[in-house]
Amino acid sequence: MDSLYNFLNTHTFYSLLVIILIVWAGMFSYVYTLNKKVKTLDIQNDSK
Repeated sequence: MDSLYNFLNTHTFYSLLVIILIVWAGMFSYVYTLNKKVKTLDIQNDSK
């Protein structure tokens, strides 16, 4: 585990890249689930 900490301390760019990728993945999954919910509401609204 110490080698991982040493790697992250010496290569801070990779640490930043991982954090940015996690944030983008979270935003993508949120928008995807929101889109699915809006589609179901749109389908329910069209049927009325």
